[in-house]
Amino acid sequence: MENVSPDDLQKEISRLWEKVGSISSSPAEPPPPASVSVAASSEVAWETVAMLKSQQRRQEARWQELLEAREAALNALKERQALMEAELTSLRQKVRADDDLVVAQVMDVGSRLEAAQKALADERAGPEAERRDLKALVEAARESAAAEAARWREEERRWEKREQQYLLDLQELQALSARRQEESQRADDAARGLSDSLGEARGALEKTLAELLRERRVRQESEAERAKAVQKIAEVEKHFEELSRIWEEERAQWRELWDRERSAWETQRLEFSAWEENLRKEREAWHASSAAQDQAQVKFAEQLTRNLRDTSATSEKLAAVMGRIAQLETRPAADVPRDSWQPPRPSWGRRFAPALAAAAVLAVLAWPLGRWLTGWSLQTLGASALALDNPTALASDGSLLWVSDWKGTLEALDPRDLRAPVRSLKVSGLGVYRPVALALGRERFYTLDAAQARIVRHQPRDPAVVLYAKPTPGPAPTALAWDGAALWSYDAVNKSLYRHGSDESDAKAYALPSELVPTAMQWLGRRLWLFDSRGRRLMAFEIRDDSFVPVCAAPVDDSVLGLAAAGTAVKPRAEEIVALAGPSARRTGFALMRYRIGWRLFTIF
Repeated sequence: MENVSPDDLQKEISRLWEKVGSISSSPAEPPPPASVSVAASSEVAWETVAMLKSQQRRQEARWQELLEAREAALNALKERQALMEAELTSLRQKVRADDDLVVAQVMDVGSRLEAAQKALADERAGPEAERRDLKALVEAARESAAAEAARWREEERRWEKREQQYLLDLQELQALSARRQEESQRADDAARGLSDSLGEARGALEKTLAELLRERRVRQESEAERAKAVQKIAEVEKHFEELSRIWEEERAQWRELWDRERSAWETQRLEFSAWEENLRKEREAWHASSAAQDQAQVKFAEQLTRNLRDTSATSEKLAAVMGRIAQLETRPAADVPRDSWQPPRPSWGRRFAPALAAAAVLAVLAWPLGRWLTGWSLQTLGASALALDNPTALASDGSLLWVSDWKGTLEALDPRDLRAPVRSLKVSGLGVYRPVALALGRERFYTLDAAQARIVRHQPRDPAVVLYAKPTPGPAPTALAWDGAALWSYDAVNKSLYRHGSDESDAKAYALPSELVPTAMQWLGRRLWLFDSRGRRLMAFEIRDDSFVPVCAAPVDDSVLGLAAAGTAVKPRAEEIVALAGPSARRTGFALMRYRIGWRLFTIF
């Protein structure tokens, strides 16, 4: 078989593959059923072809590496030879320049000697000292010229030696290049031998192409079916993941809605029960008050009758006194000289009768009038709309109003401008978080989480940072307040007011009237103000003998969600408070109400 280059061999293999591909595309008779031996022979033939191709690739790679190494060596030798020739040329030019310099110096010395001899011949008649000086000068010039000539001859010998060394190196490089050429020739011979072996394997390759083509077609069909199945599985998995994601989102939304609705239902249930109890008690109180008013009216009528009887008796006595005075006046008086200008003096009874009648009337009306003119009164100072979706609580740190939202956000508002929050914080890391009450103090910031019945303490400077959370004493906490030294909370199930310790873990319970349902609390001085959602009223309590005693109560038309101190009141015995009011019949959204609660004493403030 003739020698074939690797490129020609690769082209021949590609041509055979194209030929096989064209044969596979044309219709052919169905192949006979293959036996086990045919499958084994086809597998062996395929492995043989793969092995031959891998060997041929390795040999080609090796030949390519050898050729590249030979080319690199030849290029390096050529570059080194060019460098040596350039250096040799420069050395020859330098030697020629040095020779020219030596010749010029020798000629200069000769000219100087000739000039000296001529001057010596011209001045032979000169003194002997000048002759010795000139002779010494000539000798020094000869010695320097001889030394310079010796030095240049030594330099020339050294450069000739270096040139010989360069020539030897060049001969070695030429020998190395010859050896590389011989190795390349041997590699070409090996390549020709491998080409012959590859030509022998060509026949076997042609015999196995049909089997390989059939197996390739079957494999392509199976790969296509497998790809379709994998694509379908991927689509099903993607659809399942999308359904799972949608289900998780809907589940989270339903869970949040359920938590919110459960809390709202519990609050409404408590409010409904409180309203029913309040309605029953109000009905009983109304009946009792009606009976008391009837009795009071009867007593008042009896008292009025007695007063009228006493007034009649007093009038009769006054009439008797007036009659006696009139009788005394009708008596003939003694003749006393009178001045003509002096008018007659009125009687004593006529002068004091109106005053006595007015005193009697005031004595009768003093008690009911005093009860009406004194007592606690509530005055609305102003209302401001609040642009929040679902606020739940209110508190004040002295300069800003803090409002919590059902979604778990904390908003800081400027009391002078409520249009936009100054700060908006999102508390994270607590899971389901539903703040329903706030309590602020010096270096204190608390929220009440109704979703998990816990008290959360925040960083005062950055309330988004949670310091810790402690469970509440009761299962249904509704309100929170700070008195300047301790934290207070109220539980709607236990119907108890708790005073917490320094770490909010220990709590002491205080009893409140069972008909109260506080939803907001705020300490103002020594009084605890709270909103009773059952009676819809603001109430104040004081601690006396380790128990809470009601001080005052004032009805409120709005539903209060939170209370905060509004600052120092301008009137004595009066307190101002800010309340977070919910929607009502007069208002669709939330609002901040400012109230003044004070004692009315014969004045209406």
